[in-house]
Amino acid sequence: MRLTVDLSVNDFDRDLFAERKLVFEQREGEGLVHVVLKLLAFALYFDPRLVVEPSFEDEYKPDLLIRADDYRPELWVECGQVTVRKLDKITFRYYTSRFAVVKQQRREIDDLLERCQGEVRRLDSLELVAFDPNFCLRLADMLSGRNDVVVVIAGTSIQVVIGGVTETSTLHRIHARA
Repeated sequence: MRLTVDLSVNDFDRDLFAERKLVFEQREGEGLVHVVLKLLAFALYFDPRLVVEPSFEDEYKPDLLIRADDYRPELWVECGQVTVRKLDKITFRYYTSRFAVVKQQRREIDDLLERCQGEVRRLDSLELVAFDPNFCLRLADMLSGRNDVVVVIAGTSIQVVIGGVTETSTLHRIHARA
């Protein structure tokens, strides 16, 4: 399935208002919630250089990526399932980069953080983000082929408007510490 999104982001914490047209391809075996996570991550880390599903010459591929001037990752974003092994490898290999993992619910990032302790050598380069239970599922139910989406971020709150319907969630962020 292909989703076209006219995205408006209003991030009060970064004093940012931006708009961008995006196309998301739902890949084989990928649920619509995974597409929602990529959309939310795009809003949270909005930057004109941010790319969805970039081409990348590595055994591992990010869901979203900002490249530095030297073409190395500046910001690498994983959405949904990711292994501890992958996080260890990419954070160690790209030691000057920042990394984010965006998941559906708080318990998922708590579990991931626990599994990463003692296994991910550069744990402090990770930010883990999640939302309230069922928030992503409700958003997935609202998406269709073409979508106008407004995302408002302020402190620990995220509000998403799709087709005139508003959903709100707490924004759960954990900055991992070694």
